[in-house]
Amino acid sequence: MPWKHNRRVVVGTDPAGRSVVVADAEDLARKELPTGIVLQDVWWQPRVPARPDDNGRRTGDVGLAPPSGGVVVRILTVPPSTQAPDEWEPDLHFDDALHVITQTEGELDIVLEEGTVTLRPGDTVILPASVHDLHNRTSEPATFVYTSVPLVR
Repeated sequence: MPWKHNRRVVVGTDPAGRSVVVADAEDLARKELPTGIVLQDVWWQPRVPARPDDNGRRTGDVGLAPPSGGVVVRILTVPPSTQAPDEWEPDLHFDDALHVITQTEGELDIVLEEGTVTLRPGDTVILPASVHDLHNRTSEPATFVYTSVPLVR
């Protein structure tokens, strides 16, 4: 599936302490899953609270879980389902993290153990360690931005 090269602009300060662009690139770490889902790490923060000089650019392999003491912000694109609607079976899974998902393009179903929520551009869903799956029933890719924070129990 073709994906967009998304741009990340990072602002910092110059030697005089004034705000200035310190990085401007389409260098997001990317991973395509066997399902065709594409993950792009916008910001990978190993710890919170953050510091003004934190880099946040992901290097190496893109893992699914957020850093144990930090947060990750991602762009995720789900391709259209290749299965007929009556053949599709959800692959319900659990992430021990809080996900805040905001749909930016397309339409996507968040399939839960009991029911389904359809997201359209501008919609947001909060998944606090909830069992779920993603299903794109349309003919176009569906993209959302999400922030993922590990949960402490």
